[in-house]
Amino acid sequence: MNPFFTKEIRVLICAGFLFRALLSILYFHVTLFPDSEGYLFLAEKILSFDLSFYNGERTPGYPLFIALALGSTILTVVYQVVLGIFTSVYWYKTILKLNFDSKAALYITLFLQSFLQIHFYERIILVESVTLFFVSVLFYYLAADYLENKSFKRDFIVALVLGILVLIKPFYAFIPFVIYGFSVAKNFKISRIINSKLIILLFPLISYFGWSYVNKINTGYFVSTTFFGLNLSQNCVYFAEKTTPKYQWIGSVYAKHRDKLIAENNQLEPHLQTDIAMTIWDAQTELLPKTAGNFALLSAELGGYAKATIKKNPLEYVKQVVFRSWFDFWKPKIYWDYDSFSLPFVNKIFLGIWYFQTVLIWIFKVFFVLLIPYHFGLFLKNRSITKELLFTTIIFLTSVLQALVTFGGNARFSFPFEYIMMLVVILFVRKNILNKRKKLEV
Repeated sequence: MNPFFTKEIRVLICAGFLFRALLSILYFHVTLFPDSEGYLFLAEKILSFDLSFYNGERTPGYPLFIALALGSTILTVVYQVVLGIFTSVYWYKTILKLNFDSKAALYITLFLQSFLQIHFYERIILVESVTLFFVSVLFYYLAADYLENKSFKRDFIVALVLGILVLIKPFYAFIPFVIYGFSVAKNFKISRIINSKLIILLFPLISYFGWSYVNKINTGYFVSTTFFGLNLSQNCVYFAEKTTPKYQWIGSVYAKHRDKLIAENNQLEPHLQTDIAMTIWDAQTELLPKTAGNFALLSAELGGYAKATIKKNPLEYVKQVVFRSWFDFWKPKIYWDYDSFSLPFVNKIFLGIWYFQTVLIWIFKVFFVLLIPYHFGLFLKNRSITKELLFTTIIFLTSVLQALVTFGGNARFSFPFEYIMMLVVILFVRKNILNKRKKLEV
């Protein structure tokens, strides 16, 4: 056991446990959000071994995790807290693979683990903590020279991790194709187009199409989640009424609820306002009777409405994607129940800490965005595929693709990659500032 439980890892585990124990004393609270209900419902269906007539709103990755906790929200949070400690260990090992010494890796990991949103996500029934763990495992293998590695065992593990990620969030189905593309491009030869890393495409495809087939049986629609059409329609919120005659029955109701929500928000303080992106969730109550209460059918209609409306308003859509959805991806955000701390004024202390950390996260993210063209330019100049390029490409494509398909909660797409963004910035500073300064001193 000693080779694994080094002094640094013992420090990480102890520090992680102590902070989480302190937070549990101050905030012993399982937080539920509107999305939580869907995960808990599917977990109940899994525990009863009966998926018949399931409406297909959620994929089974996170509900399976809840089912392992026997459907208990408290036990699920305990699992997430433990998983958070394991996540920190993977971060430490990832940083070692990026050629930092053990002392620097420990300090960087402690710094990355100090951000509050990580710990509050562990206390919420949402997918983010579990997603963060599997993303961390994936990037550990990518940092460990995965593109050059020819081990079938590693390919199998990475394929399994990617398959689980797709079960948790089908959106991640594009990542295995990016990794496979880089593995082919690295020291490119025609013979490398077909190689052992094809297995990393297999498990994610089985996850995606397998669950889509289950939904086809239950709902009649071959989709990974019946929320897809509704999510796509969220992009149309600011031009909802500018649709085709065929979908005017959706556009008029959608616009009516948007204008009503804007009017209500104008009467409220900013922190009490409802996100305009959530308008369609209010409008669906009025729209559902028009599809005989069939949500899967309504979502399919909303998908058709979204495609027709976007096609009719391309400039409005581009404006929406770039200046709202894509921009929101980079916003730091924390999810908590601000009034559920056990001691008075503690919430204000945590809020002050979060305001400071928000500034730090913004600095790192702005720096990271500026590094995106830098790493792409470096690749065009040197034709060299670096780890930073691979990391940056995955995150950049995530930011673009999520902006194309949905509006609302975009910061949640960013969260599992925030630590990698910070690492990319730290790597740049080490390579281009600290190392050059050392050479000048010599």
